Amino acid sequence: MKNLATLALAAVCSAALSAPFLSPAPARAQEDPAATAPTPGDPAGGPADDQAGEEGEATKESATPTYRTEAPNTDTCPQSLVPPEPVTTSERLAPGQPAPTPLPATQTSDCGVKAPKGFTVDKDVLAAAFLVADVDSGEIIAMKDPHGRYRPASIIKVLLALVAIEELDLNQKYTATAEDANADGSAVGIGEGGVYTIEQLLQGLVMASGNDAAHALAQALGGDKATLDKVNKKAHELGTTDTVAASYSGLDAPGMSTSAYDLGLIYQAAYRNPTFARLVNTDHVDFPGYGDLPGYELWNDNGLLMNDPEGIGGKTGYTDDAHHTFVGAVNHGGRRLMAIILNTTVEHGPRAWEQAQKLLHESYDVRPGQGVGTLAPAADPSATPTVTATQDPVAPNAAEPSDAPTTSARAHAYDPVLDDLKPWMSWLIVGLVGLFALIAAVLTLRGTTGRHHKR
Repeated sequence: MKNLATLALAAVCSAALSAPFLSPAPARAQEDPAATAPTPGDPAGGPADDQAGEEGEATKESATPTYRTEAPNTDTCPQSLVPPEPVTTSERLAPGQPAPTPLPATQTSDCGVKAPKGFTVDKDVLAAAFLVADVDSGEIIAMKDPHGRYRPASIIKVLLALVAIEELDLNQKYTATAEDANADGSAVGIGEGGVYTIEQLLQGLVMASGNDAAHALAQALGGDKATLDKVNKKAHELGTTDTVAASYSGLDAPGMSTSAYDLGLIYQAAYRNPTFARLVNTDHVDFPGYGDLPGYELWNDNGLLMNDPEGIGGKTGYTDDAHHTFVGAVNHGGRRLMAIILNTTVEHGPRAWEQAQKLLHESYDVRPGQGVGTLAPAADPSATPTVTATQDPVAPNAAEPSDAPTTSARAHAYDPVLDDLKPWMSWLIVGLVGLFALIAAVLTLRGTTGRHHKR
């Protein structure tokens, strides 16, 4: 029996030392969930806009997921200066890289929900920050932690879209490179040698959150560094105070930051741009192939557009560190309303676009003039931030989001049940080791007692 107990103890110790669940878990795919493209018979398009990983960020490490059961309390403005701590290595600094200096805080008190009397925030809206506003008048209908700093994920692609629309001819032809096609993260599916118009690249950018299209547009605009400078300059021109685009695609990187209020200013300008408004309000287009590959139908990944009869488009986003982000708008009786959601989760059921929809539908009963404020650009925003860009607009070791199913193979298969149990497994092993040690000790003691008795 003693030998049996010893063998059992050794087996358990061996299992404890080699157990795979004690090693760092591979990261989940990250960013805009472009997921499977909707089809005419299935507008939602499978996992749609919130889960497949829109920006396509494959992080090198990720922490054990936690499930949110209620919206974070932001009354004390916990994110007035910087976004929440990252759970991956996306913001790990490269050797010698200086830490980014945060922009000055814009709001440091009273950062909870502000809404008109009678406006109810549905319990399923788990966003850390949100803003609902009238696109045309700028009236803010409801908001939560409007100047809190959060990561935008792919919804920051709006800045790249606006710059490209302003500077490039939509009919201009661009020949894709291998570097474009191999861009990290979500992809619309452009290929080396494929010829695309700027408009088609914009379709891939805003309808499918393609990082390959983003990279191609950046090269047409002068390269990664020039483009990153341009998108930050555009944010500055629009009067933002909380926004630093550390990448033009939404990939997480050191210093990445925005706020619901800033995104309100940015998307107000975007929806007022006829070209952008048309692009995001397109449910599907014929997208060209390349080489021997034929073209295909490209469908919009925005669930609000595809499922709400009043939807007029927007943008999806997701990374492990940003969580789910979303911008969507509706035209309700001639009144264009938009909802911006930052840092929400969807494990409880409703996806990000459905949470935005709840806020928008609740705003229908709020008449013009009954809101809680008005979007107004900063009169003298701080100097345009300087961002160090690498060849790929993500700092070394930064996590990269993942939008498209074509990149999901690189991601760790995510099992919510198993991942929830992982934190307890190490304690279970320790308990079993202790139990077997106790059994071995008892058996040894009993064996010793028997020998004395025989004497």
